[in-house]
Amino acid sequence: MSKKTILILGIVYAVATLILNNVLHTAIGGFMMTLSLIALVVAIVGAIYYLIKFSIKQFIYNWKNLNNIE
Repeated sequence: MSKKTILILGIVYAVATLILNNVLHTAIGGFMMTLSLIALVVAIVGAIYYLIKFSIKQFIYNWKNLNNIE
């Protein structure tokens, strides 16, 4: 899928969630809101994981190269 398609799907999902949860107060809207919050938490945890993973790899790489120079 292209970036444009994913963006459109995200906007449609956000609008549907807003209408179903905040305007109509339906159970489906509540479920969609819960799914959105779980996805947000997973994205934040994943981003932190990859940042820490990258930082550790960079630290080890720099440490090995520092020892090779001496």
